[in-house]
Amino acid sequence: MILRSKEKIKLDQLGQFYAAFNSEKNPGTFSVGIHLKEFLVPMILQEAVNDLMKRLPHMNVRTYSGFLHYYNVTLDKPLIIEKESDNTKPCCYFSKGSHLLRVIYGERHFTLEVLHSVCDGRSLAMVASSLLIRYYELMGLAINKSGFIDCMNTVQAEEAEDAYARYADMQKSKSAKSEDVYVPKYKPVATQVVTQRFDVAKLKAKAKAHSVTITEYIMAHIFNKFAKQREIDGSKKGITINVPIDCRGFFPSKSLRNFVSHKIIKMPELVNFTELAHDIKKQFAEITPDYIQGKISEIERMMHFGRFVPLFIKKWVIKSIGHSISAGCTTGFSNLGLIKLPKEVQEKVDMFSFALGAESNMPYQFACVATGDTLTLTATTTAVDTGIIMRIGNAVKAI
Repeated sequence: MILRSKEKIKLDQLGQFYAAFNSEKNPGTFSVGIHLKEFLVPMILQEAVNDLMKRLPHMNVRTYSGFLHYYNVTLDKPLIIEKESDNTKPCCYFSKGSHLLRVIYGERHFTLEVLHSVCDGRSLAMVASSLLIRYYELMGLAINKSGFIDCMNTVQAEEAEDAYARYADMQKSKSAKSEDVYVPKYKPVATQVVTQRFDVAKLKAKAKAHSVTITEYIMAHIFNKFAKQREIDGSKKGITINVPIDCRGFFPSKSLRNFVSHKIIKMPELVNFTELAHDIKKQFAEITPDYIQGKISEIERMMHFGRFVPLFIKKWVIKSIGHSISAGCTTGFSNLGLIKLPKEVQEKVDMFSFALGAESNMPYQFACVATGDTLTLTATTTAVDTGIIMRIGNAVKAI
């Protein structure tokens, strides 16, 4: 597959959704950061980015709006890395006409920030890891790149496929009514990102003691602390967490675009911590291939039936749906899991970080990722008070 300069790329369903929905209050952005044990060489990083964008031209794009839909256009203009400063705000709004992928660097780290109209979190983690490998390759390190994107190879057609279109079944749908849920009272402020780090082995042991996964263990603590904050706020509304689900675990695809669905996990009332964790586990067990295909098909069908509706009308409908979905969640939590790197590269990495963008109806969003022996839990918030973030972190870390 060869993408030509200025080639139009039809957005997948989630890309269309975020292109219409994103704004300064709902930026639709997220990031993966890599923190090194040594000083970073910006000139080499820029060269690695240049090689990566040649290899993945469908990520070197801008979004344009047509009469009926949004589309991305590949660019000749190179993606220039940005030095971290007070002006490089995290998970911020991408203005129209700009690159949809940013690379921001500091003394010992770099961060890839992207809009959902390009890819999902799992794809960005693969891109960031492959960029890291290319960086050290240019630094003279011999690396086994098996399982990663080789920047010296040609573009692969399957990497740019719209996987939703391939797996959607227009007869299946798993739509659910949005509920009025608890959202903490808060004073708004510019987006803040708070990152805490944990020992993976210790977390595994704690989760195992409750017979749950690390994801379920952390979510139980998030529910627990939000329930205590709800009591302080004098609310009796239910608490829910929106969890992105990587569809590749159910339907094979090598797509580096979006291929993700979601599940809303509800907190059961009047249970202890272990029962809470087990109920979360039970709800995760409901995520089956049939469930995922229903979720894929729901939005695919909506986009299909609206394909001839003018964009200015369709945009209004999509925004209404987006607000309804986010209004049905107290917070969000995404876990990218364990990032495994080649041994020679792993030795040079301190940690990975993963952050979700803020949304207007959810003042707190949580995300985590692990590599080596370190897991980072990151909270993105538009609230002045970060106390609940620290309380969750302390509870997760507590013996």
